[in-house]
Amino acid sequence: MRWGLAKGKANLRAKEDPNNNPNATADDVEKANHAGRIIQNDIENLPIGLVVIWASFTTIGTSLTLLENAEGVCITHLAFTSMFCIFRVLHTIIYELHLGIPRSIVFILSMCCLFGLMILMLVAAFSLPETPGYLR
Repeated sequence: MRWGLAKGKANLRAKEDPNNNPNATADDVEKANHAGRIIQNDIENLPIGLVVIWASFTTIGTSLTLLENAEGVCITHLAFTSMFCIFRVLHTIIYELHLGIPRSIVFILSMCCLFGLMILMLVAAFSLPETPGYLR
């Protein structure tokens, strides 16, 4: 929503849109472009996060009865997923504040959560029994 308002103020909407501002300044255009970069960054990173979260969830769910520490694995999955969501929200806020180094640190932490989920998924996948030969 913020991006749409910024685009209107910067006169970057479609010409037939009545919300355009004909007196837009260069600062208005820069703010609209910055808001667009924030949205684009989230669009690039959230789908892969959702895929990893869902894949690890289904893998853990499949092997839940076979894991020795099933409750610990579920809590770890929940912790990594929650931390990923928190770090992505923080990343968006920090991006809005124009803080480069903290934004990079929070991005790396969010990716570490996804790597943790991938490792958890591999642990769950390798705990599955081997498929019998006649089913291959």
